[in-house]
Amino acid sequence: MERITDGSYIGHLLVDRDDTLLGVVNLSEVIRGGYQSAYLGYYVFAGNECRGVMSRGLRMVLPRVFGQHRLHRIEASIQPGNIASRRLVENLGFRLEGVAVRSVKIGGRWRDHERWALTVEEWRDMAPQRRTTAWRY
Repeated sequence: MERITDGSYIGHLLVDRDDTLLGVVNLSEVIRGGYQSAYLGYYVFAGNECRGVMSRGLRMVLPRVFGQHRLHRIEASIQPGNIASRRLVENLGFRLEGVAVRSVKIGGRWRDHERWALTVEEWRDMAPQRRTTAWRY
C-alpha cells in the first residue's frame, strides 16, 4: 500500500459482489512526461484460476489505464512458457514486441521474458465489445 502513495505504482483490486478479494492488477514503474507508460502486472488468488476473473478484470481496468490514469502505453513481461498469461494479453489486443533474453532472475535463474505491449491508439481502435465490458463481479 505504501508504493501507491508515490505515484509510480497504481493498484487495482478485483473483488466479487461479496467484496471477496479475487485478484490484483498493478501498474508499476509509471513514467510520466514524454513516456506516459507503465508495466502491467496481475494475478488471481488460489481458487480463482481459469474462471475468467483476470480477463474480465483487465477489461474493466484498461479504460482506467488509458482514461483516468492517462497512460499512452502499457507493457506486460511474460515468461514464454506461461501460455495462459500469453493467451490473456493476446486476447486483450496486446502485441508481441520481442523477447528480453535472461532479463529477470527468478528461482536463482535468469529467465527470458516476452514483451507484450498495448498503446491507447491500439486500444481505441478495437471493437467496443473487445475493449470493455459492463460485466461486474
